[in-house]
Formats: sequence, structure tokens, C-alpha cells
Amino acid sequence: MTRRRLLGVAGGSLLGGYLLGPRAGGSDHVDPTVDGEWLHPRADSRNVASTADPGPGGDGRIEWEQTLEARRRYEHAGFALVDDTLLVPTHHSLRTLDAETGTTRWQYAYQRPSARHNEQTQLDSEPQVRDGVVYLVFQTTVCALDLETRRLRWRCDLNSSADGCWLFGTTLYVTARVDSEYRLVALDAETGLERWRRTARDSVLAAGSGLVVVADYDAGRVTGLVPETGTERWVSDTAVSASSLSRGEVVIVDDYVFVITADGDLTALEAATGDRRWTISGGTDEHTMMDTLAVDPSARAVYWSQPDKGTIAQFDIMGELVWETDRNSLEFGISVGNGTVYASTANGLLALEADTGDERFRVSPVSVGDSSPGCTPLIAGNQVYHCLGETIYEVGSR
Repeated sequence: MTRRRLLGVAGGSLLGGYLLGPRAGGSDHVDPTVDGEWLHPRADSRNVASTADPGPGGDGRIEWEQTLEARRRYEHAGFALVDDTLLVPTHHSLRTLDAETGTTRWQYAYQRPSARHNEQTQLDSEPQVRDGVVYLVFQTTVCALDLETRRLRWRCDLNSSADGCWLFGTTLYVTARVDSEYRLVALDAETGLERWRRTARDSVLAAGSGLVVVADYDAGRVTGLVPETGTERWVSDTAVSASSLSRGEVVIVDDYVFVITADGDLTALEAATGDRRWTISGGTDEHTMMDTLAVDPSARAVYWSQPDKGTIAQFDIMGELVWETDRNSLEFGISVGNGTVYASTANGLLALEADTGDERFRVSPVSVGDSSPGCTPLIAGNQVYHCLGETIYEVGSR
């Protein structure tokens, strides 16, 4: 998709599309190709939050910063990049920004046909992109928005607010009340038609080749499903906390599923069976929603940020500690790009040497309020994009 196709004017709700609802049909599921683009809130459906791009690397400075007019939600883990357009979720709309300047291009806010005049609908998911379409959940409605025309390809109305959605290849997984029961529903991403449904309140937390990892909303039990059918591959003895809000706490890489557990530990599961390979104590009494992971598949390195504990650590794929560094004022959000770890702080962004944990640089935007939630730093080329509270900014090389 070219820049010309994504250019647009700011403002206004853009309505269109068809009401399909969850009806059976559609094509067969196809896994995605991992190509390094940042089309998920944490890079791709595996949740790796990593790329071969380096970002600014050794030194960085803020190139631009923009304060959004609308509040972000704590649950939003990150944003996406399509060509030179950033897709940023806010409380009630999707904002698109020019990645070179930070200026707003356009925004999309969904309004239910039955809504009162000026009634706003909450955006409950982050943008997830495939073939020029961004997938979003606005409370009870799943939307497939064409980025070129800025009109809906299709929409699917549910019986309740969704616990979120997850795009994996040609399938969109949504958990909500459907036909009076909670179900995990797999939709054809092209048409919105239903492929299968599973009677359970399971939240999808990550997906990789041949595997969708879900967690039960109430108990948090981690389960592996077959993407094409929704049948169980395995049920683990591991549980996560508040599964519908878990942001970057489950990552799939090769034969491993890495999980931050409900009791605050880091566990590696066999992707084929769900059996535990190893567990590392988190050193805290309980799980925190601030913890997050980034995994570099090429270096076979796992990075674990624990803001409440005040540490960032690197482990190898076998669970051996490589380094750990004490860092004050960490916030939610970590990513890694070709030798540099980028981590959210209460004041901005921290860059560390990936092999040693030594500090490379830190930057702070001007407009940062108190208790501003962080997000996953988005690495693209020699830049990294970050959002702290309502302030989004680009960091480039000096």
C-alpha cells in the first residue's frame, strides 16, 4: 500500500459496510508470513515485539512529538505501522498519523446505527492489519476497515462487548457472548463469515504456526488450540491473570510458548504439548499487569521487564540468566531491534545494549502527564515510535 492510498483528511465518523453477523462460510485458514512488518500491537501475532530493524541504536533524539486530542486506554498495548502511516488507538477512535511529521491524517470512529446523536462507541482493541484492512472491535461490533477507502469491508454485531480480537493469518478470533453463551468465534478475515465457534470464554493471547494460545477468562488456564478448527491441542497447568487484559505476557517462538504466570513467574512451555520446560521465579508475591516480554528469535533471547520490581533481564532460550539491570520508573512496554532493547519509562524511552544491559540513551518528551500509561515501542528502520499517555513521538538517530 502506497502513501498516496493512505493519505486522507482528519475528522469525522466514516460509516459503511454490511451487517453480516457470525454466519458460517468463508475460505480456509492460512497462516501469515512473518516478514518483519509491525502490523500488530506487538509486531506480529506471535507477540515477539522484535524486529531486525535497529531503531536509533547507539544514540537517539526526539524528532517530533504530538499530543493526541483523545485519551488512550490502559488496555491498548501498542499500535501499528503501514508504510509511513501510524495507526494509533484511542478511547473512542482510531487515529492515523504521518510517521514523518506526526500530523494527523484521518480518524475513524464507529457509531452504532441505533446510537443517539453524538453518542461515542468505545474502541476495545488495538489495530491489527492485513492486506490493506485494519481490524477493530468497538464494544459489540467487529469492524474490518479498508485503509484505502476508509469504509467498512464488513462488520459483525455481537450480543455483548468483546473481550478482544486477534488476527492470525486469514482468521480473526473474537470472544464475546453469541447466541446467549460466551464463545470464541473464528471469522474469515476477508468476508467476516464464521469458520467455527467454541463454547468458552477464551481470550486469544498469541498465535504461531499451527497454534493459537488462549486463556480461560475466569481461571486463566492456558490452552493450545488448532487454528483451523478450534479443537484443543493441549491444556497446560499454567495460568495467567486477567486474561482479557494480558498485554504481551504470552509469546510464541519456534518450539516455545513463554508465559508470565498469575503468580508472577516466567514459564516456558513446549509448543507441541503445553508441558513445562522451565520456570523462573519473578521475585514478587504476585502477578502484575505491568510485566511484559520481548523475544528475539534470531538471537534466541528473552527480555523480561518488571516495572514493579524495577528490573529488566535477559535470559537465553533455555532459561539461563544472561544479565539483569536495575532501572527505576519503568512502565509497561518493551521491544528489541537488532542489538538494542527499548523500554518504556515513566518519563519516556530507555535504550539498552541488548547483549549487556548497558544504557545507550534515554529521551523524554515535553508533554507527559502524571501516571501516563506506556506502550510497546514500535521499531521501524532507524526510528522508534513510542506513546506515553496521550503523547506520541518519534525517536531518531542523532
